[in-house]
Amino acid sequence: MASFLDSSKFEPSTRRVTRAVVCGQMLFTAGHSLTTGGFLSYFVYEFQPSAFFIAAVQVAPESSEALSLFTGAILNRVRSRKWLWIVCLFLGRIAALLIPAVLLFQENSDFALPVILGAIIVWHLFQGVAYCSYISWLSELVPEVHWGAFFAKRKIASLFIAMAVPISVGLARQKWIDQLSEHWKGWSFAVIFGIGALLVIASIVPMLWIPDRPVRMKIDRPKKKFRLGGSLSKSFRWLLVSRWWLSFFQGLTQSVLFIFSVKVLEISLQEYYVLLALMLSIQMVTSWWAGILCDQSQDKKVLIWSLIFVSFAMWFWWVATPDTKWLAVGAYLIWGGFGFVNVALMNLTLKLAPSGDNALHISLSRQGSGLVAGVAGLIGGFWLDQLLQNSDWSQMEVYQFLFLVSWGGRVTAALWLLPIRQPGSDSSEMNST
Repeated sequence: MASFLDSSKFEPSTRRVTRAVVCGQMLFTAGHSLTTGGFLSYFVYEFQPSAFFIAAVQVAPESSEALSLFTGAILNRVRSRKWLWIVCLFLGRIAALLIPAVLLFQENSDFALPVILGAIIVWHLFQGVAYCSYISWLSELVPEVHWGAFFAKRKIASLFIAMAVPISVGLARQKWIDQLSEHWKGWSFAVIFGIGALLVIASIVPMLWIPDRPVRMKIDRPKKKFRLGGSLSKSFRWLLVSRWWLSFFQGLTQSVLFIFSVKVLEISLQEYYVLLALMLSIQMVTSWWAGILCDQSQDKKVLIWSLIFVSFAMWFWWVATPDTKWLAVGAYLIWGGFGFVNVALMNLTLKLAPSGDNALHISLSRQGSGLVAGVAGLIGGFWLDQLLQNSDWSQMEVYQFLFLVSWGGRVTAALWLLPIRQPGSDSSEMNST
């Protein structure tokens, strides 16, 4: 791994960009991990929301980021990927500060949960545009031949911080709150959230000295109607089908898995972050390996086989019970394979998109799939409520049924990738139809 992480083979400008991106990514991930995931979910759970509301909170980020579909149109006006990213990231974090502000109300206030949901929506509306503009900017700064190594380095830096920061802060908080009253225990989340917001804003600093790149937009003929499908290659459309299909069946059990973990298996916040650290440590290795394979034009193969592999994590949830909650460890071990999925998917998305005009493709892939996952998450939360209240099945049978449905969709997502042409591979011609 050491030789792979060495950037000496990069051009001086690429090395400079890589150092800035890795530094910024570490700051962003440190702050983001303290304001999302387990910290946010457990904070919201203190207000005793319904399963449907938990689903709404968990799917709101990805659904709201669908605004990034308009990033290309926004860039047509502002003409700066760099400053669009900076402004939107900053505004998103300001909106996010409304979440800990709900502690100014009483915990049983009718205002708290709607304010939390509204803040999450506004926050991620801005963050979706920021992300899309940022990735489009990076794809212009780094040559395509180095994308595999570059995005793997960025991912590994993110995973390292995502593994170290939440678990250390979570354990420190647990020790700290033992000395606090119930009233001030809730405010411990607000302190952590505020620190996270500052870290995210600080992630802008390393990138301030990195040059912007001109936005190269196509000039449409005045009388020609815009057709979304016509602007996407056949291979990219198959990639979208696969990603959206996967997102639907992942989103279907997003809130279901959280409720099952907390309410049925009784996994604590500290146990959750230990499991998360295990998963992320494996993803660091698989991300490194994926970067090497992607720079050898193996993106498609990596993505297909890794999607099949990670889908089998659902079987560990299917067999887990309150007496055997340790089986959840198996699911997190398999989810370590998402390092392959994430790096290969990023590289394949960029390689199948036109250079210099990829904002739409990035947003359709990431934020479009997030919108699908969001809708599916609401369906999953509603479906869980209905089955638990009206079904003759036992509680365990309800969860097992939903896990089985989710697994079927996850494992078949790989099939939609078969018609894709691997960029840069002449032997893939047979898969072009």
